[in-house]
Amino acid sequence: MEKTGDDPAKAPSKETVKTINFNEIYRFDPKDIVPDITVSRYSNMAYIQVTQRDVYIDFLELPGIKRDGKMVVNGTRIYMSHVAAQKLAEALGTVLDQVHTKGGMERFSPQAGKIKKKPI
Repeated sequence: MEKTGDDPAKAPSKETVKTINFNEIYRFDPKDIVPDITVSRYSNMAYIQVTQRDVYIDFLELPGIKRDGKMVVNGTRIYMSHVAAQKLAEALGTVLDQVHTKGGMERFSPQAGKIKKKPI
């Protein structure tokens, strides 16, 4: 039985081998980026998990809807590299600081949401 690839006559010639240059295929001018937002969701809660390989954020819509005795919470999970997560954190911090400085948003205060317990 003849093995495929053993016969030099059946091997691809240099004329049929093509080189694909991915740098050329994916080269673009940043001005040519057009966002194509296919889904838009609101989130008022996020859980962040970090693994050795990446970061993922679950954006949740709380409180959810009761279905079959369980609270079902809609969510969207986004995976990203550590570098992309660091860039996101820096960008969010910068933008939120700028908006807050201009008086354009409320600021979260962990102390404001705490309920004071009365002594028993």
